[in-house]
Amino acid sequence: MKNPINNNTYFNLIQPKIFNLLQYHISEDDPVRKLSAILVDMDFTKLLKVFSYKTKVHPVRMFAIILYAYSRGIYSTRDIENACLENIKFRFLLQDSTLPDHSTISRFLNKIEHLLPDLFEQFIKKIFKMEDISTDNIYIDGTKIEAYANRYSFVWKKSVKNYWNKLNDKIQALVLDFNQEFNSNLSSFFEIYHYLENLNINFVHGRGKRKSKEQKYFELCAEYLERYEKYSKHFQNLKERNSYSKTDIDATFMRMKDDYMRNGQLKPGYNLQIGVVSEYICAYDIFSNPSDSKTLIPFLEKIKLLDLNIKNIVADAGYESIDNYEYLEKLGYTSYIKPIYFEKLKTRKFKKDLNKVENLIYDYEENKLFRKDGLELKFLYSSKNGKRQYFFNPETQKTIGYNVKFRMLSKKSQENISSAYGKCLRMNRSIQVEGAFAVLKENMKLREQRCHTMMAFSIDRLDDIKTQYDVDMVETLISHVYAAYEYSDNSKLSSALYDLWNALVFDGKNIVGKENDLISALT
Repeated sequence: MKNPINNNTYFNLIQPKIFNLLQYHISEDDPVRKLSAILVDMDFTKLLKVFSYKTKVHPVRMFAIILYAYSRGIYSTRDIENACLENIKFRFLLQDSTLPDHSTISRFLNKIEHLLPDLFEQFIKKIFKMEDISTDNIYIDGTKIEAYANRYSFVWKKSVKNYWNKLNDKIQALVLDFNQEFNSNLSSFFEIYHYLENLNINFVHGRGKRKSKEQKYFELCAEYLERYEKYSKHFQNLKERNSYSKTDIDATFMRMKDDYMRNGQLKPGYNLQIGVVSEYICAYDIFSNPSDSKTLIPFLEKIKLLDLNIKNIVADAGYESIDNYEYLEKLGYTSYIKPIYFEKLKTRKFKKDLNKVENLIYDYEENKLFRKDGLELKFLYSSKNGKRQYFFNPETQKTIGYNVKFRMLSKKSQENISSAYGKCLRMNRSIQVEGAFAVLKENMKLREQRCHTMMAFSIDRLDDIKTQYDVDMVETLISHVYAAYEYSDNSKLSSALYDLWNALVFDGKNIVGKENDLISALT
């Protein structure tokens, strides 16, 4: 007999007869019904390919309960399991399916991780179609998210470069000394290392024993080779960045708004970029670059793939750059990017300063630059690409760089945001994008979520220890519990986690047989 499989592309999520037999009532305008209406029209072909075998809970139903749980602020797999058991709206989505446990939900999430962008895109498009939402305006902004990485595991590009240069000097000196000592003509320390490696060297160690010249050079080459590989790996991980974390290679050290020490401490993190349309997050991406200006073009390239027919780009001053302006002009977008000096331009002091670049007047026909009082600045030279001209100010005796194209596009963007429609968009940007981040950070308790995530990791380690005790697992458990303590904002929870961490550090071996008690304490 052929086993049944999940092979239907579109799935009839709700079967009213089965649910109504239980005599429960959910109003027609309830969010769970709207969610069901959206999911029924989505294409789950890729999802069903992943679960081509028969499952206890149909994949579409599983996706529905997870999505609904997240919308209700329920993120823990154990909490979702309890909601399926106790909450009637979750039972409405499950219908007569078997109740899933937390491990089933966790495995499901791991398997569909690569499908989430496609499902997210479909979901957003269905909402826009259902609500008849215009996608002319998109509001873009970014925020820094602290990574799950050690704050003191930094690698700085500048330091690695200095060590690299010093190592190269030592290697060159080593090659010269070796060639003189052994009367050879080897060109690199790699050749020296391989040459010495093939010799039958009698290695000696300890006090009172003299090392041979061959052994000394071989050990020196081995040390330099180890450092060479170490620095090469650092450069490979750094790429174009100036830093990274050893415990999370993709994380970059950047300044965060949450500066508890008030010393400008750099922390490992990511730059989260979101695009909001009518209060819906329609696009998102994670960048390792702390600067917003360098993320706009790759982010808009990703948004282009969504085919949302965007016309107006609304963003704050952090996105102003000549590359971004030229990109928007090339693709026909209308720029509503706030210039960096937009607020300062309104002040009397700034307006009276005739030497400010923003207050200078450029003559496009004669390529001349003037102050408002008529003083002409002497032209010196142009940059190699011709985009930037340099002038000499006779009053201040300073050289001024003037990018004609940038000033023109910046002025045009300034005019756009100063119009009545532009003011409306600016006001909406602060409401919609900042509002979305407020939901992420406060309503969804992003910091608290870090704490719960580390607690979930701790529970997983305790489950492993129940099966087989391992010293490495205990050390990992201790680090997870301490991380949860660091991220916790709840004073009682912090105190309990700190006590648990102390107990594990000083009496870790005695947790055997008490794993279930610790799991219940963490949950």
